[in-house]
Amino acid sequence: ALSRGGVGPPSLPWWAMENPFWLALTAPQPAYLLRIGAFCAAFAGLFVAVDRLVSAAASGSALQAVSSPRGGAKDGAKTSARSGLSAATNVCSAVHALVTAVGAVWTVWQLWIGDPSGLAPTVWQWVLAFSQGYFIADAGLYGTRREAWVLIHHGWMIVAHHPIGEPLVGCRLMGAGDCSLAIWLSATGYWAEISTIFLVIRWFQIRFLRKHSVWYTINSACLLVTYPLTRIPTALAILVFSLWPRSAEYERQGLSSLVTFTTVTYIVMALMSSFYFYTLVSRGLSRALVFAPAGSSKEQ
Repeated sequence: ALSRGGVGPPSLPWWAMENPFWLALTAPQPAYLLRIGAFCAAFAGLFVAVDRLVSAAASGSALQAVSSPRGGAKDGAKTSARSGLSAATNVCSAVHALVTAVGAVWTVWQLWIGDPSGLAPTVWQWVLAFSQGYFIADAGLYGTRREAWVLIHHGWMIVAHHPIGEPLVGCRLMGAGDCSLAIWLSATGYWAEISTIFLVIRWFQIRFLRKHSVWYTINSACLLVTYPLTRIPTALAILVFSLWPRSAEYERQGLSSLVTFTTVTYIVMALMSSFYFYTLVSRGLSRALVFAPAGSSKEQ
């Protein structure tokens, strides 16, 4: 017999069928994992290539501007003491953000108009495999060596979205029997990556620019608009209008824990985003919009 919710395979006990996270461990889909692995290898290759290219950059070159101290070396040390880890993680982040943002906007639009092509779930599940490949590679190559919080963020994102990318059962479970609902909840959350594009551009601008540029102001303005918009009210809107109204259906199928988990995920994301946005504007809008070279009185 099927699970009590009617969306699980008959070969597993009901308690496994009603937990998509457990199902992902006990009955993984090889094709899905293979896609994740392929994207992980691609991101790892890109990361290592950028790291080595920037690390080997000649002193005074443009590439050295995006390098960072290696192993505690101070700025101004010899080229051999420079690292390309920060540049590598930002390049990979830019690629990830661009692809997932475009994919998320397209998927949400298709679902909004009724998904006439029927491709929204398939496309988004490929995007999720792409995204998880990035998170794994970046966590392993950057998070373990530079910033431990990256491990927490990337790990949480993988756990939260992995079952939705599993096309046979996991996606339907995450949507309480409706895969399209799960895709909608996931893709709308990924709109946050739109702001990441401008965040990464700003990172490179700060390191390449020697004086203020109007493009810095334009990019910063886009960041200041998209960052709070796609991460704070959007997260709350997902909960209020898409998830919570369906709580009864999740409860009926024994999946109420998914509502709790998703609620916690989006609330934490909104709180973290609120704090970071505060750091962007805490010193005034002028400092957020106007580039100040290092050492100047208006330095960011």
